Amino acid sequence: MMRRLLDTCIIYDWMMGTLAHQQTIQLIEQSGAFVSAVSVWEMAIKHGLGKMPLPSRNIAEDIKAQGFAWLNITPYHAQAVLELAHHHKDPFDRLLIAQAQCEAMRIVTYDSLFTEYLADTILIPCNP
Repeated sequence: MMRRLLDTCIIYDWMMGTLAHQQTIQLIEQSGAFVSAVSVWEMAIKHGLGKMPLPSRNIAEDIKAQGFAWLNITPYHAQAVLELAHHHKDPFDRLLIAQAQCEAMRIVTYDSLFTEYLADTILIPCNP
């Protein structure tokens, strides 16, 4: 079974209790998933800019308490961004994509641009 990496928007909706896609919730509950340090960084930056309210300022602890495994950022992940085509401009998403490629993981996301890089992306419908 291939390991899954949650896009920041998915882990954010999970933490906020707004992830509405039941199949995704069941998949994550049954087989677990990884969360990248990139997502913590992205949420912290966006919260600081007033763009992303958080349930608490303890993002890492909140994610860990949900039972997710961590995917740390390595220099090889950062370097792999150099090899990515420029379909996606978001630097956080580009690093998540590079991590998924390097670690042979499937990303769970709402963002169809991920499929330009990773054909086996788990693309879920946006919340209503």
